[in-house]
Amino acid sequence: MSDKEFGAGNEDLSLPKATVQKIIGEILPQLPPDLLLGDDVAFTKSARDLLIQCSMEFLRMLSSEANDISEKESKKTIAVEHVEQALKDLGFPDYIEGIKGVVGEWKQVQTKRTNRTEKMKTFGGLNVSDEELAQMQAALFGEAKGRMEGGEPSSAA
Repeated sequence: MSDKEFGAGNEDLSLPKATVQKIIGEILPQLPPDLLLGDDVAFTKSARDLLIQCSMEFLRMLSSEANDISEKESKKTIAVEHVEQALKDLGFPDYIEGIKGVVGEWKQVQTKRTNRTEKMKTFGGLNVSDEELAQMQAALFGEAKGRMEGGEPSSAA
């Protein structure tokens, strides 16, 4: 994948500055004292912006390499294995364990979401379709609107 395909010249691609600043604020206090220059360490805006630029370049390189690997395997989707191989190929094998932990956490979240979705489909022990749920919601909104207007509940369904 070329830089043109990825849109390397696109200035709209960035990381949220507030989020990066929050991460910096969480990471700095965790560093060993011998790495810090004192107790009152500040991270300037220009240093934060440079960190964002470096991070974006790292993500461009990693995603490009992972895409090349997936294309060699005739895959249209970049999988975790492709990212792991890209990290090895780019000289960052130490990052793989951390990524595996993040992927594990993500899978747990996805499992919980799936379970919640299944619970909603069996709303109140009933197996209810999306259309029936929408009708029930409309009826409840109609009742609430009627109460707000001080009159009889209107039938929205």
